[in-house]
Amino acid sequence: MSSICIVDDNRPTLVRLSRAFGAAGFDNVMTESDPLIAMSRIRQNCPDVLIVDYNMPQLNGLAMVEMLQHEGIVPHLPAVLLSGLDLSELRLAAFKAGAIDVIDKRVAEQELIHRVRNFAAAGHRPAGGAGRLSDPALLAAAPIAIASLLRMLERLSALNDEPSGQHVHRVAAYAAAIGAAAGLGAHDLDLLRAAVPLHDIGKIGVDDAARRNGRAATGPSLLDIQAHTTIGYQVLKGHGSPALDAAAQIALTHHENWDGSGFPFGLGGALIPLFGRIVAVADAFELITGIPNRPLHWLVSRARGVIAAESGVSFDPDLVRAFESSVEAMVEIKLRIDGAALALDGPVQPALAS
Repeated sequence: MSSICIVDDNRPTLVRLSRAFGAAGFDNVMTESDPLIAMSRIRQNCPDVLIVDYNMPQLNGLAMVEMLQHEGIVPHLPAVLLSGLDLSELRLAAFKAGAIDVIDKRVAEQELIHRVRNFAAAGHRPAGGAGRLSDPALLAAAPIAIASLLRMLERLSALNDEPSGQHVHRVAAYAAAIGAAAGLGAHDLDLLRAAVPLHDIGKIGVDDAARRNGRAATGPSLLDIQAHTTIGYQVLKGHGSPALDAAAQIALTHHENWDGSGFPFGLGGALIPLFGRIVAVADAFELITGIPNRPLHWLVSRARGVIAAESGVSFDPDLVRAFESSVEAMVEIKLRIDGAALALDGPVQPALAS
């Protein structure tokens, strides 16, 4: 029997619907009251049909469907939106977001079950898991226009950068080194390299003063700088490109922490998308090794100590181990990229003096 996922912040409703679908013969009914956790579970094990309540705190059902649509999941996952509100106003927005139906929450359970059974039987998902990030056909189909757009967005993102503009390229190369050590395949590594340079593009929408304060920001300025994650996601989402979809996901999640203390959603552990977890480690190495007026060997030692100490706190422990095994390659990357920039821009910076 087909699998379904029901997402509703009202637990009694989840229990009632779970029992009803179970009695109707659905032997794989996944329920979740937290839409963010549901998003991660769907990414890991996509059901045949999604049933999601519209009116939920933190992330409403419409926004959840939109995010899954932009990640390329909804076209292969029939999404049914439930609501007790005026459906005439919600229906058009829901269909634009990719929902296959909008149903009044007060509809009889048997009608809902029969509709869902029909959607599941329609077989919207392609066989063999097509649509994953590592699908070679997706990468091969990327048009030249998307490649040009990526280069343009990289240059735009570099406006937030240090004078050389190499920050985004170092982080991308570091992320690829960590990803390779973690076992990513060639296609996912190519996607990672293309997407990572856009991880901070949302800073173009952040107040100049807050951006200058960066990680030292507090109060309203801190909220402003944290908003670059959601701004970046809004800029990059929904363009029909695997690289831009990956970049949107990275922009949104690269400041989430393994222990759930990060932002913008407070995701934790494996709920954080893998690419976001990788970029978090790469970005930390970049931040620490960019401290001025310190010898590179001291900076690298400090970076290793800080990242090791944050294993299981800020960072995925498996990726910390992958980082450790790729440190030498990352130092070579830094020397190569910085050396190329210095050849154009002038004398050696103090950070690389010894």
